[in-house]
Amino acid sequence: MNYFNSIILTLITGLLLLSGCKTREDIAREKLVNDMNMQMVDSQKLNADYSMRLQSLEDRLSNVTGKVEEGQHETKTTLDNRIKSLEEKISLVENTQSTQSETLAKLEAQVKEQNSYIKDVLSGLKTITKKGGKASSGTSDPYGKAMAEYKSGRYESAKTQFLTLLNGKSLSSGQKARVLHNLGMVSYIGKDDEKALTYFTRLFTEFPKTGYNKNGLLVMAKTFVRLKKNEEAKQVLTELISRFPKAKQIEQARKMLSSL
Repeated sequence: MNYFNSIILTLITGLLLLSGCKTREDIAREKLVNDMNMQMVDSQKLNADYSMRLQSLEDRLSNVTGKVEEGQHETKTTLDNRIKSLEEKISLVENTQSTQSETLAKLEAQVKEQNSYIKDVLSGLKTITKKGGKASSGTSDPYGKAMAEYKSGRYESAKTQFLTLLNGKSLSSGQKARVLHNLGMVSYIGKDDEKALTYFTRLFTEFPKTGYNKNGLLVMAKTFVRLKKNEEAKQVLTELISRFPKAKQIEQARKMLSSL
């Protein structure tokens, strides 16, 4: 009995020892598992924190990028508008300069034409004076005085004297033709267009063959142009070219005719 009890006690002791060893291994294993779980949890927390910080950085970067792109767009829009405005101003200045250049060219052409016309008139006056002889060049007779006033540019005084002579009976045919021409010129210079047309028409009607009509018809056409009666001006210029084809006024007459 004692022997049997001893064996049973031994077995029980061995079992207890074996049971104690497994418990320690299990505890160690559980501890290891717990430690690994804790490390995993910490790692997950760390990853989550990094993810949040990374997301925050991405959001901030996206915000900054958006503002930069918006600023660039606004800057580009502003520059485009300024460039467009400058281009419009440059275009306006260029157009204005072009218009002014055309106007200046027309004025220069008119001045040149007027100078040429004045030169022709003065030349014609010198020729007429030479043909007039001594009686015409003197200042003792009314006709000579009137011509002297006209050549000196005292047109109002000359006009008064010409009208007195025209109403009298002392003028020869040549002198009357010249007086009518000069009255037409005085009226044209004074921009009394209706009177100018009246005197040049009388000159052409009463003395159709006189050389004064060469200049008279040309100035008559200019008067019509000034009155914006281009058709009448064309008719007068055509008559001038047909009647006096070799006159020095023909070149100017042709230019005027081609421009109407």
